[in-house]
Amino acid sequence: MSDYSLYMARAGMQSASRALGAYKNEGTYGSGVVVTHEGNKYVLTNLHVIGYAKQATLIFQLHEKTVRYPHCSVSHIGLSSDLAAIELPAESEMIALPLYTGNIDDDLAIVAAGFPELAGKPSWQLTRGSISNARVDIDNRDRATRIIQHTASIDPGSSGGPLLYKNEKGKYEILGINTWKAFYREGVGLAIGKEDVEAFMGSMSAPSVHIDNAFETLCTTSGEEWLYIFRHFPDSTQKSIKSMDWRLPLDQAIRVLVVRDSLIQSDSKKAKHYDNKASHIIKDLDHRRHVRLVYDNYLGMNQQAGAQFGFEWLGYIATGVQVTALIAQPMTEDPVTGAKLGYETRAGAMFGLYVGGQIPIAIGKHILVPRITQSAGAGPMKTGNIYGGFAIITDTRAGLDWRIPFDPCDLILGLHYDMNWLWTKDKLYKAPYKAAADRESFNQYLQHGIGLTIGIGW
Repeated sequence: MSDYSLYMARAGMQSASRALGAYKNEGTYGSGVVVTHEGNKYVLTNLHVIGYAKQATLIFQLHEKTVRYPHCSVSHIGLSSDLAAIELPAESEMIALPLYTGNIDDDLAIVAAGFPELAGKPSWQLTRGSISNARVDIDNRDRATRIIQHTASIDPGSSGGPLLYKNEKGKYEILGINTWKAFYREGVGLAIGKEDVEAFMGSMSAPSVHIDNAFETLCTTSGEEWLYIFRHFPDSTQKSIKSMDWRLPLDQAIRVLVVRDSLIQSDSKKAKHYDNKASHIIKDLDHRRHVRLVYDNYLGMNQQAGAQFGFEWLGYIATGVQVTALIAQPMTEDPVTGAKLGYETRAGAMFGLYVGGQIPIAIGKHILVPRITQSAGAGPMKTGNIYGGFAIITDTRAGLDWRIPFDPCDLILGLHYDMNWLWTKDKLYKAPYKAAADRESFNQYLQHGIGLTIGIGW
């Protein structure tokens, strides 16, 4: 539960994560009310309070003592109504409350009862208010649910407790079951109305229904593996799974595995795609944008460093823009005698574009990306003579990137070989591959070196 609570939160399923989070320590708790059906007594509560439990402990706080009934069976659940019934032992003397039989109108005085949290423990609470909207219809799965909106204070832990009406004889009757609180509005409690409560209790005559949660399937898949599978689904599939009923969060988790198995069955080649331990080509990277810092060293003399911002199309094609700072160290000479005078630093700023191809390969949790790119740029260059002042540069880079996935982004580390063509009117230290006869023309230089890359992808 804790494992899936963590990774479902990372998948953006915050409500489902919180629902599972209740099971991390001692379990979840909520409120309930005793009702009778066909001569038997039950505690009526919300399904999202019970979750996947087959049994529950019922605790009654009386004035003189506390009565506990452990291991009571969850006898009936309502998947569409968010209601559940827990059977009380036959020897229980707890008094059941009847359903309200009158009309539910706005401004009717009501009472909300339950055990919301106080100092980390459930604490008895009885609050008063009135009905502010007696007929709020919301879509719940394939049917509409009648909700009662009221002003009585309810808090986390009140779920499953009764919304009550005190009749002329001073006896309480059940108007509904408190289920939600609108945190973004002041004094708005929401309860499932008596119509849906009656319908649920009527269905209790049918055979008992339990949730087939297939825990065994989830136990063979860690939360981290599950998140890897989920993130490799198309966006539309992820959205569909996120829209499922968060009150049964493991149903969402199981749905991911069911969809994966279905996709693999239709295309066996996809099996490796959803296995984060298998080495396979990734057809669509999770993090498609990237920023890289690139450093190249040309035999220890000339160097360049730059930044790239780009986008990876379908994971295979990388394009983007770059800015590069070129530092060259030419040997200066006496213009009359030709004597060598020493090295002098030249600097240039080049602006350009790059395009290339790559093949992302998943290796365990990491991604190895062989890639080759071609870039071209131009810009001003500070020179030591009257002939310079401008340069044109191209780079062909071939190497490997190692991408280390993190939750918000990927860390990119790379090593590459760089073949660099440079055109400038300046004379650099390295002899030109092709020297221009006219000194006012561009000299052409070929440089070789190795380089490093560090960056992030998101």
